[in-house]
Amino acid sequence: MGTEILLLGVLAGITLLAYMVAINSHGPTRLSISYLLATIMLAGTVWAIVQYVNSGADKEKMQELRRLELEKKAAEERIRTKEQELLENKSRAVFAAKLNDIINRGTGLATTMMNVDLRDMSYNLETLIGRASATKKKATDLKKEFEGLTAEDDYFAQSMQLMNDALSELTEAGRYFYLYYRSEDSAQEELRERILRQKARKAYENFKKASSLVASTS
Repeated sequence: MGTEILLLGVLAGITLLAYMVAINSHGPTRLSISYLLATIMLAGTVWAIVQYVNSGADKEKMQELRRLELEKKAAEERIRTKEQELLENKSRAVFAAKLNDIINRGTGLATTMMNVDLRDMSYNLETLIGRASATKKKATDLKKEFEGLTAEDDYFAQSMQLMNDALSELTEAGRYFYLYYRSEDSAQEELRERILRQKARKAYENFKKASSLVASTS
């Protein structure tokens, strides 16, 4: 039993005792005073009981308000977390699209250099050199474009490492594509062609790995 209930019980007992005294009082003056005091005691007891009941209701109300406030904060936190996740997913989707664009162009250049006919007799030497120079420039520009990208987090770190390796091989392939037409003899031509094909193949394979990885993480 709580202390407050015990005190209310004592107060009610005293009030009852006051009425018993009033009932047993003799003489109009004593009777009047006894009933007045008993009534005051009754009023005080009733007030104390009402206050106790109201305080209990107030506590329950405060507890309910605190519970609702905690639920509101939890709901707001869930909403903020969801919004943050949506923003991150949107940002990552945009970045993945940029990576895929570079991968697709890099794969195209690598495929071209793997399969190019270096001795295409339908073109003159000047045209062949121009084609090699343009391809070399495209590979270099693509690498610079990739290096200009800034990731917000490490989400695509592994994909970007593969792309970096692929672009390094691609630019080297482009360089040997151009150098092929600057060869001094057939042995140098064969060596540069072999290096060109190998590096283009490595670039192609790394681009394919990076593409699969981006698709699985985005």
